Amino acid sequence: MRHFHTAVVSSLIVSSLLLSGAATQSCNSSNYGDVGPSKGKVIGAAVGVGAVIAIATVVLVEVHNSHHTLKGCVTTSPNGLQVISDSDGKVYQVSGVTANVKVGNQVRLHGAKEKSKGSSDRTFVIQEIKKDYGPCKAPASASAATQAPKTP
Repeated sequence: MRHFHTAVVSSLIVSSLLLSGAATQSCNSSNYGDVGPSKGKVIGAAVGVGAVIAIATVVLVEVHNSHHTLKGCVTTSPNGLQVISDSDGKVYQVSGVTANVKVGNQVRLHGAKEKSKGSSDRTFVIQEIKKDYGPCKAPASASAATQAPKTP
């Protein structure tokens, strides 16, 4: 949420600076025909405001989506289903809409990340399964990284 506020404040500051530059006028009394900013200044201000709006929109959408999606491999644990995140390898217990979540598949989920206070346990509350990519590419178990490789 802090990034959201930073993006909004930054957008407002940049917009203010761009618009204040476009509104300045010359006080030269010999130019009675040239009132207001030139056509180039108006176009420049419009392009600047459009760029600020586009950047703010992209930032807001990215921040919103990145905090509410989880992509990884579904495994089981003594506590139920869990997902091992592709991006950081963290393990999340999953709850919520789990009826169509298949163990052994790589999925992209939409929901909310939660962390228990005073504990390192992470939970992801599933609101929707965005995509099921099929079987995981690598063995997906939380202990797979700690096991010694098997020799034939």
